[in-house]
Amino acid sequence: MLHVHRFERADALIAPLAELLREPPGDPFAPDVVAVPTRGVERWLAQQLSHHLGTGPAGEPGVCANITFGSPSRLVGDTLAAVLGTADDDPWEPRRLTWPVLEVVDEVATEPWATALGRYLGTADEDDVRRGRRLGLARRLARLFAAYAAQRPDMVRAWSAGSEDDGAGGTVPDDLSWQP
Repeated sequence: MLHVHRFERADALIAPLAELLREPPGDPFAPDVVAVPTRGVERWLAQQLSHHLGTGPAGEPGVCANITFGSPSRLVGDTLAAVLGTADDDPWEPRRLTWPVLEVVDEVATEPWATALGRYLGTADEDDVRRGRRLGLARRLARLFAAYAAQRPDMVRAWSAGSEDDGAGGTVPDDLSWQP
């Protein structure tokens, strides 16, 4: 069952959430699922819940266990995958997209049309420190391209067809022409 609670202050949500989580699920191995915006909130929330869940008779601190904390977007994705019966095989998911992007970066970094990319990676200088940026760059580009696919799908389709459309009717600037 889905419960949504909102409040101006996060600390006011602890007691109602603890009350919901106090009742164990029917399956003792099924975790409770709670959406949180960041890892810091996750740690803080788990700490606060441990003062409410599994506490001793004299008020001793308890334990916050078998709760899965995830971002709202991850929880929505997991729910859709479970309901639709699809596997998590989205090729535009940044963690998955990083590796093909890294392969392409390695292939094209020395091409004349990818000068800006090659300069950033130090391919002309054989600079090992700059070459160490490859994976970080691939991760950043994977997130960028995934955002393009979600927010500007027409631009990505145009790029796939060989156009250098910027998504607003113009052409991609010269220093970004390596992206398409």
